[in-house]
Amino acid sequence: MSDSNAHNHVEEDEEFWNRWRLNTYERKLVKPMKKPLTAPLDLAVSDSDVEKLKAGFRPRSQDDKYAWLIEDENGNTSIHIIRHFVQEEEYILHIAPKSSNDNSASAKIHSITWEGDMIGIQDDVEQAKKNVVILARVNLKCDFENAPGTV
Repeated sequence: MSDSNAHNHVEEDEEFWNRWRLNTYERKLVKPMKKPLTAPLDLAVSDSDVEKLKAGFRPRSQDDKYAWLIEDENGNTSIHIIRHFVQEEEYILHIAPKSSNDNSASAKIHSITWEGDMIGIQDDVEQAKKNVVILARVNLKCDFENAPGTV
């Protein structure tokens, strides 16, 4: 079985649903990006926004289009933004913890990875950055006060 089809063969038992409620990213439950593109983002994030990002989000109704899942490996945090009903990964925010010299922000989103081929449409890096900030503001109520070029 290929990795891209592995998510289709997961037994949905009580343990599965308990893990699902934790907002933790599990690679086997999500369709991987077909054409991942990565670029620096360098966006300072307030303590409040870091808390919202790390809390994640699981859709509760059909009106909720995205899941925000957290992956934390050895202190490296990534936030995976998944199109809920098709379980396709669209964006990943790569977060670096606050440096000891920085008194202004709690953390920094140092880069973004996004699906470079969403049904034949390719967002450029600026559009991908704007999309992520807008989604975080709408879905998680993040402020992202320092986000350049966004609404």
